[in-house]
Amino acid sequence: MKQLNPSLFLRTLLQKAKDSVALVLHQSADPDAIGSAAALAQLLSQEAQIRSQIFAESLNRSANNIVTHYQIELTDPEELAQHSTIVLIDLNNVEQLGDLTSHLPRKGATIFCIDHHAPHKNLPQLTNYLLYDDQIRSTAELILFLWQASTHKLSADSATQLACGLVYDSRHFHIAMKNTFEHFLILLQHGADYERVLSLLSTPLDKSERIARLKATQRTVVYDEFGLLIVATKIRSYEASVCRALIGLGADIAIACADKHDEVRISARSNLSVNQETGLDLARDVMEPLGEMIGGAGGGHPSAAGANGVASSDHALGLALQLIRKALKAHQAEFQPASDQGSDR
Repeated sequence: MKQLNPSLFLRTLLQKAKDSVALVLHQSADPDAIGSAAALAQLLSQEAQIRSQIFAESLNRSANNIVTHYQIELTDPEELAQHSTIVLIDLNNVEQLGDLTSHLPRKGATIFCIDHHAPHKNLPQLTNYLLYDDQIRSTAELILFLWQASTHKLSADSATQLACGLVYDSRHFHIAMKNTFEHFLILLQHGADYERVLSLLSTPLDKSERIARLKATQRTVVYDEFGLLIVATKIRSYEASVCRALIGLGADIAIACADKHDEVRISARSNLSVNQETGLDLARDVMEPLGEMIGGAGGGHPSAAGANGVASSDHALGLALQLIRKALKAHQAEFQPASDQGSDR
């Protein structure tokens, strides 16, 4: 696997793609994935009239808003095997493809990957070329770099699609870096519509999600360890949403586990200070090893990550807690816990 800069990556992709390319997204694709794919498809069309087909096993609700608004067509998975050039977008682990893995060409395909997460150890087995930068918050920013390396001007629609990805993955700028704002300003200068971005990313909770959040609090177990409130719960669905709710309620680290048919899905979140103060990286320290332990895959960001596999929810939660404690203990010498403010526990 060769890691390329944006200019060389684009040049190589244009050479290999010839007249068509498959853009493949991760399970439950989010606005960063679909916005990046749509903007890349437009770039390839303008650069060399390359026809792009977008493949996604599933979309989250915000991504579905973008697909509906821009009338983005998703292609039947059966057609994936016909492509000789494939671009994996916003994923660092082949396990994140879900059922699409079985539709990948068995041999002879050239596979590119664009992502801002550190590559998983299984990625080089599949990928020929990589565009990667972990010093940015979104894959959308990498697509912006590709546009800047091209001979064409970014359109207002593509700028808005990329802005959706940047705003979503930076949690509406809550975890933004300095360059996040710099890149967002560039998108605004190309006509990105921030009001539309906010509208597309707005997903009011339906009744079932609200019920899941409320029920999760009834099953919550709170651990006061390492000067942190670590909260764990078991639910049937909406594990990521439940984690966000628990963080909002005061948890420092939240873990939610859901049994879904023949697999278990586990999500974890931490508040913004945990990674900075303790060094805990939920993706690297917890979800990536957990995915392997339960026969599946895991990954994500330092403060937001998830895994799936085959295990009971009790077993998966127990392993996740063990990994969190192990990582916190390893970083304990550097960790200075915040003073107790006297809140009720």
